[in-house]
Amino acid sequence: MKRRDWVYLGVTLAVTFAAIGLLYPFWPLDKVIKLGLDLQGGVRLVLQAQGLGEMTATQRKDVVNRLVTIFAQRVDQYGMANAEIRPLGTDRVEVRIPGAVDPEQARELLGRTAILEFRKVLAEAANPDDLAAKRVIPQEILPGKEAGRYYLVEGDPLLTGDVLDNAEVRVSTDPRNPGLFILLTFNRAGAEKFVDALKKLQVGDRLAIILDGIVYSAPAISSSIKEAAAQGWRAVQNSTTITGKFTYEEAKLLAVVLRSGALPTRVAVVEEQRVGPTLGAEYVRRGALSLLIGFVLVVLYMVLYYRWYGVIAGLGLTLTMLILVAALRAFHATLTLPGIAGLVLTLGMAVDANVLIYERIKEERRAGKAINAAIPAGFHRALSAIVDSNITTLIAALIFFFVGTGPVQGFAITLSLGVVSSMFSALVFCRLLLEHTVLGERVPVKLAPTAK
Repeated sequence: MKRRDWVYLGVTLAVTFAAIGLLYPFWPLDKVIKLGLDLQGGVRLVLQAQGLGEMTATQRKDVVNRLVTIFAQRVDQYGMANAEIRPLGTDRVEVRIPGAVDPEQARELLGRTAILEFRKVLAEAANPDDLAAKRVIPQEILPGKEAGRYYLVEGDPLLTGDVLDNAEVRVSTDPRNPGLFILLTFNRAGAEKFVDALKKLQVGDRLAIILDGIVYSAPAISSSIKEAAAQGWRAVQNSTTITGKFTYEEAKLLAVVLRSGALPTRVAVVEEQRVGPTLGAEYVRRGALSLLIGFVLVVLYMVLYYRWYGVIAGLGLTLTMLILVAALRAFHATLTLPGIAGLVLTLGMAVDANVLIYERIKEERRAGKAINAAIPAGFHRALSAIVDSNITTLIAALIFFFVGTGPVQGFAITLSLGVVSSMFSALVFCRLLLEHTVLGERVPVKLAPTAK
């Protein structure tokens, strides 16, 4: 073997073992590669930003980009994996969450403005009408999280949630008040503002903790917290909690939206789609069946037409699909139904290069060349046609990727990776088999009889 062939062999083995390592343990499919919403099931939401009418185009774009960032943080922190979040037009954001089964939970996570405020409580009653006579502008009457509780609070907040560093779910160890609570941690600037706010309050005054216009709790200011405030900002940095009758999921969601910060504007869900996991599983089954049938038919045709050369094409096709799926995993690509269509299309296109090469080899053999000369000549003559056809396909795929959206992009990614992997298999792997195994000597062509 020539030095070039040793290099080809080393590269082929390295690529093959790397692909196998990436795909282990091979099944189930959703553990091997990320599945899109249409295959795994899940929730798709389109949220529209409110109150953008008077903004400039640049301001609207900034608001939408901030929404995308905050949504991504909330989804990641909550543990909803493989979500796709992107701007949609000038005032909307599309969110796809594969695997999510509760649209209400997704709406609650994404749609909450998460405006956290601390205001002084002036009065409390079971009926808002009892507070109306006491109210003066800019004071507000706000409902409590518990039914039948209303609070009259000052209009200007003493503190807001933009000064939070963290929010964590904790379990109460107090037997008099069991359950979950949210522990708030202020940054230094926030803790200093909290100290200033506490200095304005007296022992016994109540401080309402308000999230999105609802009073979650209204603890009384104790002498101990006043003494802590007198010691400086560090003493009150981790002293505030949000209590309530939370389930774990409610507390976790609340902590996530507080950590990710308030939305720059209110949003409304304008589109909602739920794909059940049963339908997604059926798509996967049918897609896998179509791939298997396509693979068998292509290999069968190549074997019938090219005999042993067809066997080489089948081995090359197997390596192509192995590399393609491994590349999808390596690049953290999401496989969608159009992506499966791209896989099936790759099956049909992957042997194009083999067909061109085999036909050129047959022509060289008909011209009387020896087999060890006909194979390199066949590759040389077919190379320009292979490169040209695959480059045009790649250009089309790139256009699909940059112009298209969602499923179209998934198709483009699969097609592009399929083109590259099929070229590698045909020009490197299959050439090694043709030049250095007995299969390469069995050219499917009848030589013209020589004159005596």
